[in-house]
Amino acid sequence: MGVQFRCEDVGVACSAVTDAGSPEELLGKVQDHARSAHGVELNQTLIDYALTQVRQTPGR
Repeated sequence: MGVQFRCEDVGVACSAVTDAGSPEELLGKVQDHARSAHGVELNQTLIDYALTQVRQTPGR
C-alpha cells in the first residue's frame, strides 16, 4: 500500500499529486515540491496539517 498527497486538498491552487511508498518518503517529496514549486518551507504546523490529508493508495 502506498500514500498520496494532493496540493489542492490543502487549498493550494496546484494540480500536483505526489505518491510514495511510505509517509516518511512522501513527506520528503512534499517538502521538496513545496520549496521548489511554491517557495514555501514547511514548518511543523504545515507538516502536521499536510499529514492529515494523506491518502492511502492501493499501489506501490
